[in-house]
Amino acid sequence: MSKKKKAGTSLLYQLIGEARGYDDVIIMGRGDPDFDTPPHIVAAAKDAMIHHHNDYTPPQGLLPLRQAIAERVKRVNNIDVDPESEVVVTNGGQEALFLMVLAVTSPGDEMIVPEPNYNTYADSLAFAGGVKVEVQTYAETDFRADPQDVREAITDKTRSLLLVSPNNPAASVIAPTDMAEMLDIAIEHDLMILADDIYDLFVYDDFQHVSPASLPGGKERALTLNALSKAYSMTGWRLGWIVGPADLMARVTELKAAVSGGASVISQYAGIAALTGPQDAVEMMAEAYRRRRRMVLDALDEMGMKYGMPQGGQFVFADIGFTGLDSAEVAQRILTEQHVLAYPGSAFSKDRKDYLRMTFLQPEDQLMEGLERMKVAMDNIMAEKK
Repeated sequence: MSKKKKAGTSLLYQLIGEARGYDDVIIMGRGDPDFDTPPHIVAAAKDAMIHHHNDYTPPQGLLPLRQAIAERVKRVNNIDVDPESEVVVTNGGQEALFLMVLAVTSPGDEMIVPEPNYNTYADSLAFAGGVKVEVQTYAETDFRADPQDVREAITDKTRSLLLVSPNNPAASVIAPTDMAEMLDIAIEHDLMILADDIYDLFVYDDFQHVSPASLPGGKERALTLNALSKAYSMTGWRLGWIVGPADLMARVTELKAAVSGGASVISQYAGIAALTGPQDAVEMMAEAYRRRRRMVLDALDEMGMKYGMPQGGQFVFADIGFTGLDSAEVAQRILTEQHVLAYPGSAFSKDRKDYLRMTFLQPEDQLMEGLERMKVAMDNIMAEKK
């Protein structure tokens, strides 16, 4: 890990540690849903504690859960997979992305990564001995990953392409035409695609999420991850999955067995209930996020912050360059003065020191208060600049 990356991560941990010391802190950076896990999922876990608490499961997960995942990715993502050989259950999305990167990366292999992006991919790639090749995206174009930029970044060492849509932290969604072109590039250059669909149920306005594995020729060269953390408010339950072609999923299964074995049997039975039970809680959360997103954008407009339009997910990536300060200092000022925690953009990319990542994962009264406090801090910063 580079010294710059360590510095960004260390700063974030420092801010989080300080935030814990404030009784009235409002967290507007962390990506944890504020809703309770739906009751029928909790009930399934309780039942599993009584009847299945001593059970080991295969490293790839319980077959009924893999069947439920296969039905879900067909219904939501239009991906056909065999639950017997093309689905692996993981300890959340974090392990899923780690296993995906290891499955396709040998030392020296290059992976093309649109930036900014979720920082754990860089950590996993470094662990595998791979090389990250950055393709920059910009707020002015709503952080669109341009297929032509991807094409120009390819070398004879390129082996894979990372596509996180909706993106974290930029909240961009890859348009269907762009996704089709990305797949064409992957086919032309024999690249694997790592697709992160974890926010696929939270897409706004008229934007449309497309999984590359759903397109002709895509399934053979795409590993797709998802998790129950965001859609079912199950972040602490640690349950996710990878789907992909059987030959590569055999490699994922081997890695899963070596790294951690089967996921918690309690969480797996809860996962079955989540995927096969009522979905009204997911729809309720999606509607709440739409309202909250509008609240945040209206407040940022009032503060004079520019941003790429958040097309999906649970984040807004806002430009604070007009302050003349970098994101670390602005985040520190907002936290220390107003007890509001936003994440500095430098925690996600060394080149994003002019950005803050904010979430809308708070009850609306707290969200409004946090935005009002943030405005006070920003007004103070700008008054000092005059």
